[in-house]
Amino acid sequence: MSIAAAFCAVSCDGFLTKLPETQLSPETFFRTENELELFTNGFYASVLPSPTSCAEQVADDHFSSSLSAIQKGTRLPSSKSWAGIFDTLRDVNYFLEKNVNCDEATREKYNGVAYFFRAMIYFEMVRQFGDMPYYDKVLGSTDTKELTKPRDPRGYVMMKVLEDCDRAYERLPEDWGSDSQYRLSKDAALALKSRAALFEGTFRKYHAGTEYLPVDEQVFDGVTVSSEWFLRQAADAAALMIGSRSLYSGNEMKLDPKKATPYREYFLLEDAEKNETILARRYAVELAIRHGIQFDYKNARHSATQRFVDHYLLANGKPVSSKTGYQNMSYAEQFKDRDPRLAQTIQGPDYIAAGESEHEVLSWERTLSGYRIIKFISDSSHEGATTSTTDYPVFRYAEVLLNYAEAKAELGELTKADVNATIDLLRARVGMTKMGDVPADIDPMMEEYYPNAKGSQKAAILEIRRERTVELFSEGFRQWDLLRWGEGKWLCPSATGGFKGIYVPALGEYDLDADGRPDVLFYKKGSKPSSVSSSIAATAQIEIGGNFTISADNRLCFYEAENYQWNDACDYLWPIPADQRTATGGNLSQNPGWDDGLSF
Repeated sequence: MSIAAAFCAVSCDGFLTKLPETQLSPETFFRTENELELFTNGFYASVLPSPTSCAEQVADDHFSSSLSAIQKGTRLPSSKSWAGIFDTLRDVNYFLEKNVNCDEATREKYNGVAYFFRAMIYFEMVRQFGDMPYYDKVLGSTDTKELTKPRDPRGYVMMKVLEDCDRAYERLPEDWGSDSQYRLSKDAALALKSRAALFEGTFRKYHAGTEYLPVDEQVFDGVTVSSEWFLRQAADAAALMIGSRSLYSGNEMKLDPKKATPYREYFLLEDAEKNETILARRYAVELAIRHGIQFDYKNARHSATQRFVDHYLLANGKPVSSKTGYQNMSYAEQFKDRDPRLAQTIQGPDYIAAGESEHEVLSWERTLSGYRIIKFISDSSHEGATTSTTDYPVFRYAEVLLNYAEAKAELGELTKADVNATIDLLRARVGMTKMGDVPADIDPMMEEYYPNAKGSQKAAILEIRRERTVELFSEGFRQWDLLRWGEGKWLCPSATGGFKGIYVPALGEYDLDADGRPDVLFYKKGSKPSSVSSSIAATAQIEIGGNFTISADNRLCFYEAENYQWNDACDYLWPIPADQRTATGGNLSQNPGWDDGLSF
C-alpha cells in the first residue's frame, strides 16, 4: 500500500474505526503489520516538510512580496508554540513503547520509521531553538519533574539525533519494493544523518565562543562531541551512499527543443524517479493530494536576486567576476555562456514553458527583480491554488554529495577524488565544466559574500558554498545555511541596500529577450511617458520611486526602505515560547537577547 493511499485508508477503514477510541489500546492494537503501517504513516504527513514550506523559503537569494518574520525582526516569544510538534513526538515515543504485540521482524522495521522521525523532529527543533528538553519516553500528567525540567544542551540532543539515525539505519529496509521513493529507507536515514550532523558541525565551528555556544567541545555519556566530531559523522554517513546512486539525466519532457535540460525536468516529474530521489512526498489527482507551488510563486511574485545569479560560474568554470564589464551585463547577457543550471532555474530570454513550443516573454506579474524562478514550474494545469501534482523530493542524492564535500572541506581533508565523486557529478549532469581539483584560489566575490568562512581549505569551502547555493536553490536550505555559517545578516535586505535584480542603466523601454520588441518600461513616479510601445504589457510598465527603486549601482531594487538590522546577539535562534516557560515555572531558560517579559 502506498503512503498516500494509506492516508486515505485511515480515514475510511483505518484503526480509528476498528474500535471505539476508548477501547484503542496496546492490547487491542499494534498486532499486525497493517496496523503498524497505518499508525506510522501519520508521521510522514506531520513531520516531513511540505513543498511550499521549502520552495517558498525566502532569504538573500530569493524573495517575494512578503518578508519573513526573521527578515523583519518580528519573531516574538508569544508567537510560537511547541504543542503540535510535541504531540507528534509523544505519538512516536508511544509507538516505540507499546508495539510489543507484533512479531519482532515487523516491529523492528517500523521502529526504524519511528526512530527516523524522532531524529527529524529534534533536529528541526534544535536548529530553531538550540538547547531543547529531550524526551525519549512517554510522559504522564504526574511526571512533573520531567515535564518541567530545564533544557538539555544542544550537543547532547544532537548526539541523540544521530543515535536515532543509526537505529533507523539498522532497522529500515534498503527498499520496500513498490513506492520505494515514498517510504523511508536505509539511505533516508543516512541522508538525514549527514544533513543534521553537517548543520551541527558547522554551527559549532562558526558559533563556538559566542552566547549561543560558549564552548565547542563537550562530553555527554562518555562521548566527546565537537564541531569536528559532528563533521566526521556527516562525512561518514554520506560516504556510505556515495557511488551507490546516480543523478537524474532524463529528457523525456523535451522542455527545450535545442538541448536536454535534466536539472529543470527533475523538479517537474509527476512521479519521483528512484535513483536520485531518496525520499519524496507524493502528489496525485487520483489521491486528491495536491500542492500549490506554482500558484504561490506567481501570486507572491517569487524572484531571484542578483546576489544569487552572481553565484553561477561562466561556462568555462571561471567566476563571472573574471568577465570584463560583468557588473553592467544586461538581462540577456547574464545567461550567455553560463553554467546551464542558470537557465534551468531562472527564466532566460529563450525560455519555453512546459507544454509550449514558443518562447515566453517575461511576465512582470511573476517577478519583482526581473529574475523569475522557473524551478518547480510545470505547465498551465498546475497554475491553480491546489492543482499541482508534481512529486516533491525531501531528500535527494545531490544534497548528500554536497554534504560530503562540505564536511570534508570544513575538516580540511577534501581531496581531488572527493571533488570528482561529488561536485563534478553535479556539473556533468548539465554539461558544465568540472571543478577537477581541490580549489586553491579564492574568488574575491565569494569571500565578500561569505566573510566568515575559515579553515585550511577556505577556497574549497567557498566554492562548495557556491555549488550548494546553485544546486539546492529554493529547496528550503538557504536560510538554514546562512544561520549555521554565521552569515545571518544577509537574510535582511538592509545588509545589501535592498534585494537587487536586473541591471537598468537608465529609465526607458527595454527589449530584455532581444526579440526586436520592447517588453518592459521603467519610468519615474509621476512621469509616465504619454506614449508606450504597444508590445509592452500594462503590467510591464514599472514605476520607479515607490516599492521599486533603482540602486546606486543601477540595479532594479525592492525593499530598499526595509531597515531592520540583523542582531548577532539574538537572531541566530528563535525565542523560547513564553507559554512553555510559564508552564515550567521558568525552568526553561530564554535564548540570548530575547525578552519575554517574564520575571524568571
